[in-house]
Amino acid sequence: MKVELHNIVAECPSCHGTDFEPHGVRRELIASQTPMACTRCGAHTSYMALLIQIGDKAIARSLETLDRIKAQRAKPKPKPGPGKE
Repeated sequence: MKVELHNIVAECPSCHGTDFEPHGVRRELIASQTPMACTRCGAHTSYMALLIQIGDKAIARSLETLDRIKAQRAKPKPKPGPGKE
């Protein structure tokens, strides 16, 4: 299963795989501390760690967008030509 929120997908910290299986519980019973195993390499992490990773990615995207907006606003606007105002 992919751990995803608003098109941001959590990745395995070891191999960058994106498919995980809960370890020891059924999918419908996943909780924050549920161990999750990467189906590609078998590395273990918690469901909460994957959610935190998604949050960190969302923050990074937001900061990039803000920087881009600030840069666009900082560009000097062309001055109107003679007779135009």
